[in-house]
Amino acid sequence: MPEDRKRLYEGLFLVDSAFANKEPEAAVELCKGVLEKHGATVIRCELWAEMRLAYEVRKNKRGAYILAAFRADTMKMGEIELECRLTERILRYLFTNREGVPMEKWFRRYEPAQRPARRDDGTDAGEPIEAEEAAAT
Repeated sequence: MPEDRKRLYEGLFLVDSAFANKEPEAAVELCKGVLEKHGATVIRCELWAEMRLAYEVRKNKRGAYILAAFRADTMKMGEIELECRLTERILRYLFTNREGVPMEKWFRRYEPAQRPARRDDGTDAGEPIEAEEAAAT
């Protein structure tokens, strides 16, 4: 298959939260399997978040999101979407062409923000302690 027909895609899958909570690795493998079945090369696939949905989707009030980065043939995307529609545990899906955008940049937005560690006295570890000691003397 010519490499020029393969594009970089971001895939966001909404799966049944009961399934994802019991077997998180199986939920990720389900999404990877759908992609790989149709010739996609999965670069990164991980369980992102589990949360309450704004409205019921197939009688589910909660769902788990799985984020994937993959390269796939543009002609196979219709087959991948059909497979997602027919898989009962995948409630919704969204694929976005991310060609030309560095993956580090678009994956970083989903990573949780790092909070600074707290000291025993309740102040942030990022604050300079010398300034506090100098002010006290």
